[in-house]
Amino acid sequence: MNLRVLIIDDDERIAEIHRRYVEKTDGFEVVGIANTLEDAQLQLDVLEPDLLLLDIFFPEGNGLEFLKQTRLHRKQVDVIPITAAKEVHLFNEALHGGVFDYILKPVVLSRFQTTLQRYRQTKNQLSNIDQLDQHDVDRALHAGSSDLHESAELPKGIDGLTLEKVQQVFSTRQNSSLTSEEVASLIGASRTTVRRYLEFLVSQTMLDVDVNYGGVGRPERRYFLRRTH
Repeated sequence: MNLRVLIIDDDERIAEIHRRYVEKTDGFEVVGIANTLEDAQLQLDVLEPDLLLLDIFFPEGNGLEFLKQTRLHRKQVDVIPITAAKEVHLFNEALHGGVFDYILKPVVLSRFQTTLQRYRQTKNQLSNIDQLDQHDVDRALHAGSSDLHESAELPKGIDGLTLEKVQQVFSTRQNSSLTSEEVASLIGASRTTVRRYLEFLVSQTMLDVDVNYGGVGRPERRYFLRRTH
């Protein structure tokens, strides 16, 4: 049986990307997407998901306060924040709220899938036993941790830091389309290098590309955040 996921993010495009990422991961299904905390509460009450993928910053409030209220009401749901929040105190607050993991935006598909697979492994393990021994505890708390970095490695020629810079360009210009030359000038890299990263993001369904044949010379490729439909 698939584990049921509720995605909570005020950015509809980002929520759609995360939905597609979940659908690429075996053993999971998205049962709802909420773009406000009020809607998230309604869907949580009705849908009773296994897992929340929760953003932290919302125009009307804070996702960690939502997490706190969820715990106070003893909701049996697990939580993984997916957020741009890099402040240590927010990370600590999330840990105190009992989150399973903490994923920073922009999200890399392989890292995302590693976390979900580790979560499913832990859930399956605990569902098959009645009492714990230390080995069970270690497996549950550290499942897959030894190969987390290896599993989340990017393809050859794709560096995580450069990838994050390229993704950041589009996250701050969500309604813009950009050429590889424009992105290269913004992050201080060569056009050839940036083109490789842009095509990688297209393959990961994070970007789309339009080809303009109207000018003289080679067709112009313009990249933009994938739109929801």
